[in-house]
Amino acid sequence: MSPTPPTLSQEQRVEASRLAVANRRRRAEVKRQVKSGELSLEELFELAEREECVAQMRAYDLISALPAIGEVKAERIMKNASIAQTRRIRGPKQRAELFRALVR
Repeated sequence: MSPTPPTLSQEQRVEASRLAVANRRRRAEVKRQVKSGELSLEELFELAEREECVAQMRAYDLISALPAIGEVKAERIMKNASIAQTRRIRGPKQRAELFRALVR
């Protein structure tokens, strides 16, 4: 028997939707800054410690947003580092694994 999600009022659903959209926009902005070189990997990890929505970014999305790294190279880096594509950059362990994979 799976647990049922909490019942939300219309206002709560609208607020949750607004928050989700704001979080997705923030992650997209951060990825754009990484891609353009405005934000370094170190700065991104510091930002992830302060902002939960950034910490929820998937590791694959981060790697593929780096300059000169496309989807194929990102997949190869993730596979060589044994990092699942669903991993997020939330915890220090994940960030350390990502950093080691990227500076090889």
